[in-house]
Amino acid sequence: MKTLLQIFLDTKEVLCRYDYYIHTQKRILHLTNSETKIPHLMGMQYLGKPGQFTGDYGVYMIKKQRITMESVEKLVRKYYKPEEKQRRMLEMIHRKLDNIGELGEMFSLYSKLYLYEKEQNKDSEFQSDYLLVHENRKKILHLGLVKSESGKGIYHCNSFMTTYENDRDRDFFFRDLPHRYEIRKIVRENKATEHKEVIYQSMEAQMREKSGIEKMLATADIQADQKLIRLILQLNQKFDIYHTVDMLKDHKAMYGKCSDQREIKLVDDFFVMWDEHKEDIQKPT
Repeated sequence: MKTLLQIFLDTKEVLCRYDYYIHTQKRILHLTNSETKIPHLMGMQYLGKPGQFTGDYGVYMIKKQRITMESVEKLVRKYYKPEEKQRRMLEMIHRKLDNIGELGEMFSLYSKLYLYEKEQNKDSEFQSDYLLVHENRKKILHLGLVKSESGKGIYHCNSFMTTYENDRDRDFFFRDLPHRYEIRKIVRENKATEHKEVIYQSMEAQMREKSGIEKMLATADIQADQKLIRLILQLNQKFDIYHTVDMLKDHKAMYGKCSDQREIKLVDDFFVMWDEHKEDIQKPT
């Protein structure tokens, strides 16, 4: 079993090292977080006095290991009565702790985005502007996104919940929400290096982009080989840019984008195939 500190650090790696850009047809949500958001996502707001173990103090207590898995149970048993309520609180907290490690998968696989309208769920205490929902085998992950006061289009994570297949109200948080947005792609940006990468792209968006690449190559009199198209699509996703033919010809610029050996290998593979097609074009008829 992971410790609270391990869960906190793993979550920080996903949510705080990177920013995420969630693209829909109508808008782009810029998701950014600091470590002070994490204790709330872990369920620490249910321990002790209201809000005692969230924010800066919650971060401090977790980092110094003043609060641990063992103390979570002790605090619940101290502050909640009777035993049935203790059981429900512990179950809710452990659902968060057991599944928050899947946030990375939530961003990189198919999820649904809902506009969260409070009047549609009057019985809910949920206070978010958008709800990201990911169905993962026998459970559903719910991530609440709330508007930031720092700028338009910027959001923070402010809630995380999990329901299971056998829960009677497994879809309670989103079943009455009428406004759903199809996510076209999610871009992850490293805060330190500003390196951007497409980590999720819908099948429809991929098909549109492949069609555009095929037309671009045809205009340049390059045969639209499917493997070459896939490699160009991978380059577009890896560097979050639509490469034109002139950009693809520039060896120095392409390699200059690489930040690790895997990216260098991808560019190597592309130029091997690119040069083969270029030679085919240049052969005399």
